[in-house]
Amino acid sequence: MTISTSAGASKTNFGHMDMYAAQQAGTDPRDLLAFLNANPNTLSQDNRPGAGGVYDMVAQQATVAQENKKFADQRAQEIQRQERLQREAEARQVERLYQMEIGARTEAANKARAGLQSKFQISSASKAPQTAGTQAFKRRQLQVNPMTYNSLTAVTQNQGTLPGVINV
Repeated sequence: MTISTSAGASKTNFGHMDMYAAQQAGTDPRDLLAFLNANPNTLSQDNRPGAGGVYDMVAQQATVAQENKKFADQRAQEIQRQERLQREAEARQVERLYQMEIGARTEAANKARAGLQSKFQISSASKAPQTAGTQAFKRRQLQVNPMTYNSLTAVTQNQGTLPGVINV
Protein backbone atom coordinates (compact mmCIF):
# COMPACT_ATOMS: atom_id res chain seq x y z
CA MET A 1 0.00 0.00 0.00
CA THR A 2 1.13 3.52 -0.69
CA ILE A 3 1.36 5.72 2.40
CA SER A 4 -0.79 8.80 2.00
CA THR A 5 -2.19 11.78 3.89
CA SER A 6 -5.77 11.28 2.70
CA ALA A 7 -7.22 9.41 5.73
CA GLY A 8 -7.38 12.35 8.14
CA ALA A 9 -9.18 15.70 8.18
CA SER A 10 -6.28 17.42 6.45
CA LYS A 11 -5.44 16.08 3.02
CA THR A 12 -1.97 17.65 3.04
CA ASN A 13 -0.72 16.89 6.58
CA PHE A 14 0.12 13.45 7.96
CA GLY A 15 -1.70 12.91 11.24
CA HIS A 16 -2.98 10.24 13.61
CA MET A 17 -5.73 9.01 11.28
CA ASP A 18 -3.20 8.58 8.46
CA MET A 19 -0.92 6.65 10.82
CA TYR A 20 -3.80 4.35 11.93
CA ALA A 21 -4.87 3.77 8.32
CA ALA A 22 -1.30 2.81 7.35
CA GLN A 23 -1.08 0.44 10.34
CA GLN A 24 -4.44 -1.11 9.44
CA ALA A 25 -3.15 -1.69 5.91
CA GLY A 26 -0.15 -3.62 7.36
CA THR A 27 2.56 -1.08 6.66
CA ASP A 28 5.75 -1.77 8.59
CA PRO A 29 6.53 0.99 11.12
CA ARG A 30 10.06 1.25 9.71
CA ASP A 31 8.64 1.96 6.25
CA LEU A 32 6.30 4.56 7.76
CA LEU A 33 9.24 6.21 9.56
CA ALA A 34 11.21 6.24 6.29
CA PHE A 35 8.22 7.97 4.61
CA LEU A 36 8.04 10.61 7.36
CA ASN A 37 11.81 11.20 7.18
CA ALA A 38 11.57 11.61 3.41
CA ASN A 39 8.52 13.95 3.68
CA PRO A 40 8.97 16.08 6.83
CA ASN A 41 6.81 18.88 5.37
CA THR A 42 3.69 16.66 5.71
CA LEU A 43 3.90 16.80 9.53
CA SER A 44 2.14 19.54 11.43
CA GLN A 45 3.97 21.42 14.19
CA ASP A 46 2.71 19.17 17.02
CA ASN A 47 3.57 15.96 15.12
CA ARG A 48 7.21 16.80 14.35
CA PRO A 49 10.18 14.98 15.94
CA GLY A 50 10.46 15.62 19.69
CA ALA A 51 6.94 17.06 20.05
CA GLY A 52 5.46 13.77 21.31
CA GLY A 53 3.11 13.44 18.36
CA VAL A 54 2.79 11.08 15.39
CA TYR A 55 6.48 11.13 14.45
CA ASP A 56 7.62 10.10 17.94
CA MET A 57 4.98 7.33 18.09
CA VAL A 58 6.06 5.96 14.70
CA ALA A 59 9.76 6.23 15.68
CA GLN A 60 9.09 4.28 18.88
CA GLN A 61 7.12 1.62 16.94
CA ALA A 62 9.94 1.41 14.36
CA THR A 63 12.51 0.92 17.15
CA VAL A 64 10.42 -1.86 18.67
CA ALA A 65 9.93 -3.42 15.23
CA GLN A 66 13.68 -3.24 14.59
CA GLU A 67 14.42 -4.89 17.95
CA ASN A 68 11.79 -7.55 17.26
CA LYS A 69 13.32 -8.21 13.85
CA LYS A 70 16.80 -8.45 15.39
CA PHE A 71 15.47 -10.85 18.03
CA ALA A 72 13.65 -12.90 15.36
CA ASP A 73 16.82 -13.04 13.25
CA GLN A 74 18.86 -14.17 16.26
CA ARG A 75 16.24 -16.77 17.07
CA ALA A 76 16.22 -18.00 13.46
CA GLN A 77 20.02 -18.24 13.52
CA GLU A 78 19.90 -20.16 16.80
CA ILE A 79 17.30 -22.54 15.36
CA GLN A 80 19.48 -23.07 12.28
CA ARG A 81 22.49 -23.71 14.52
CA GLN A 82 20.52 -26.21 16.60
CA GLU A 83 19.30 -27.96 13.44
CA ARG A 84 22.85 -28.11 12.09
CA LEU A 85 24.12 -29.57 15.37
CA GLN A 86 21.27 -32.09 15.30
CA ARG A 87 22.17 -33.14 11.75
CA GLU A 88 25.84 -33.49 12.72
CA ALA A 89 24.90 -35.60 15.76
CA GLU A 90 22.70 -37.79 13.57
CA ALA A 91 25.55 -38.19 11.07
CA ARG A 92 27.92 -39.19 13.89
CA GLN A 93 25.33 -41.67 15.16
CA VAL A 94 24.93 -43.18 11.69
CA GLU A 95 28.72 -43.50 11.35
CA ARG A 96 28.97 -45.11 14.81
CA LEU A 97 26.23 -47.60 13.93
CA TYR A 98 27.98 -48.36 10.64
CA GLN A 99 31.25 -49.03 12.47
CA MET A 100 29.41 -51.24 14.97
CA GLU A 101 27.84 -53.18 12.08
CA ILE A 102 31.27 -53.70 10.50
CA GLY A 103 32.61 -54.89 13.86
CA ALA A 104 29.70 -57.31 14.28
CA ARG A 105 30.20 -58.70 10.78
CA THR A 106 33.92 -59.15 11.40
CA GLU A 107 33.25 -60.87 14.72
CA ALA A 108 30.71 -63.22 13.11
CA ALA A 109 33.13 -64.06 10.30
CA ASN A 110 35.91 -64.73 12.80
CA LYS A 111 33.66 -67.01 14.85
CA ALA A 112 32.64 -68.89 11.71
CA ARG A 113 36.30 -69.50 10.84
CA ALA A 114 37.36 -70.30 14.41
CA GLY A 115 37.04 -74.10 14.02
CA LEU A 116 38.70 -74.34 10.64
CA GLN A 117 42.28 -75.52 10.19
CA SER A 118 44.62 -74.36 7.56
CA LYS A 119 45.42 -76.48 4.54
CA PHE A 120 48.97 -75.30 4.28
CA GLN A 121 51.30 -77.79 2.56
CA ILE A 122 54.86 -77.45 1.48
CA SER A 123 55.44 -79.37 -1.70
CA SER A 124 57.52 -79.29 -4.80
CA ALA A 125 56.36 -77.91 -8.08
CA SER A 126 56.71 -81.33 -9.71
CA LYS A 127 53.86 -83.51 -10.85
CA ALA A 128 54.85 -86.26 -8.40
CA PRO A 129 52.06 -87.48 -6.14
CA GLN A 130 51.82 -85.42 -2.99
CA THR A 131 52.54 -87.37 0.16
CA ALA A 132 52.99 -86.24 3.67
CA GLY A 133 54.64 -87.60 6.78
CA THR A 134 56.92 -90.67 6.63
CA GLN A 135 54.99 -92.41 3.91
CA ALA A 136 57.80 -91.91 1.41
CA PHE A 137 60.29 -93.65 3.72
CA LYS A 138 59.86 -97.42 3.37
CA ARG A 139 61.81 -100.03 5.23
CA ARG A 140 64.02 -101.98 2.85
CA GLN A 141 65.32 -105.45 3.33
CA LEU A 142 68.77 -105.84 4.64
CA GLN A 143 71.20 -105.82 1.73
CA VAL A 144 74.34 -107.71 2.54
CA ASN A 145 76.98 -108.81 0.09
CA PRO A 146 76.66 -112.64 0.18
CA MET A 147 80.36 -113.27 -0.23
CA THR A 148 81.30 -110.97 2.61
CA TYR A 149 78.54 -112.38 4.77
CA ASN A 150 79.61 -115.99 4.16
CA SER A 151 83.25 -115.26 4.94
CA LEU A 152 82.33 -113.48 8.16
CA THR A 153 80.07 -116.29 9.31
CA ALA A 154 82.77 -118.87 8.57
CA VAL A 155 85.33 -116.94 10.56
CA THR A 156 82.93 -116.45 13.48
CA GLN A 157 82.06 -120.10 13.54
CA ASN A 158 85.76 -121.14 13.66
CA GLN A 159 87.14 -118.54 16.02
CA GLY A 160 84.10 -117.37 17.95
CA THR A 161 84.31 -113.59 17.30
CA LEU A 162 86.35 -111.38 15.10
CA PRO A 163 88.42 -108.75 16.81
CA GLY A 164 87.02 -105.24 16.20
CA VAL A 165 83.70 -106.49 14.75
CA ILE A 166 80.48 -105.87 16.59
CA ASN A 167 77.93 -108.59 16.31
CA VAL A 168 74.57 -106.99 15.84
